Amino acid sequence: MKLMSTATTLALVLLLATSCAQAEEEKSAAAEKTAAEPAEKKAEEACMREKTLTVIKKVPQPYPVEKIVHVPVEKHVHVPVKVKVPKPYPVVKHVPYEVKEIVKVPYEVPAPYPVEKKIPVAVHVPYDRPVPVKVHVPAPYPVEKKVHVPVKVHVPAPYPVEKIVHYNVEKHVHVDKPYPVEKVVHYPVKVPVEKPVPHYIDKPVPHYVDKPVPVPVIKKVPVPVHVPYDRPVPVHVDKPVPYEVKVHVPAPYPVIKEVPVKVEKHVPYPVKIPVEKPVHVHIEKHVPEYHEKHVHYKEPEFVHKHIEEEHHHEPIHHQSHHSYSAPIEEHHEHEHEVEHDFNYHDYHSYHGY
Repeated sequence: MKLMSTATTLALVLLLATSCAQAEEEKSAAAEKTAAEPAEKKAEEACMREKTLTVIKKVPQPYPVEKIVHVPVEKHVHVPVKVKVPKPYPVVKHVPYEVKEIVKVPYEVPAPYPVEKKIPVAVHVPYDRPVPVKVHVPAPYPVEKKVHVPVKVHVPAPYPVEKIVHYNVEKHVHVDKPYPVEKVVHYPVKVPVEKPVPHYIDKPVPHYVDKPVPVPVIKKVPVPVHVPYDRPVPVHVDKPVPYEVKVHVPAPYPVIKEVPVKVEKHVPYPVKIPVEKPVHVHIEKHVPEYHEKHVHYKEPEFVHKHIEEEHHHEPIHHQSHHSYSAPIEEHHEHEHEVEHDFNYHDYHSYHGY
């Protein structure tokens, strides 16, 4: 509420200040007009004689406008002040409930004993005794029908029926034929062709890969522990009842906002305003020229060593070992040329993967 009252008072002060400033401006303008009428006549006569244009402009006078900016002010306290900070403490809530104590009292329980039922006279209960009876069920047998006199049934044979047409009948079958389609190109179209640049790719270098070593991990399995606890008697707790709360809503108030409006002043004579015209500047655009670049590419030479088959009783694996020794040496020589230092056993360990 205090803020609302201060805001309204500030708005009223601003309105009064603006209205006073406008009244003063109107009074000064009227005084200037009355004093400037003979001066304007003299200036017009002088302009007609000298043929010059004079434009009188009014410069608005500035007036002070106070704007309240709410800035927090920090107050430095040079003396230390002890602030008591409450420490947390446990709050134990005692809930009263009934506790049932079991008291063991000895009492006599009668033991069971057999009860015999005496029947003085024997009772005979009649019941049916079934006698087996055989029922004859006839078995099925085939029944054949004998025809003593043969009967011939006439079956008509099919025969061709010819239809005679006394005039020729022509059937027109429509067949699609392709026809040439000419596309008219009114102006030539240049299709840009990309000229690829050779891109060199480095050769792969073998590298070691660490193999993971299995390590036993002991996993702790929690064991369930049963903790006995008393079961308290339920206690009724009152639940809060919702009720309506009236929130104060401030009433809207009108705010007058001044909108500046442009006032056009009529000038009885033409005034020429200089307009800057752009100057045409010629810029040369260079058209890119394409030049073919010949790249010398040397094709790699592959040396295949021919293995001659000899008819003697030597193991086959020795021949294969000797035959593959030459490419390995060539590979080592090539690796020395690429400035990599790998031994013979390292090469085999890499290729073992």
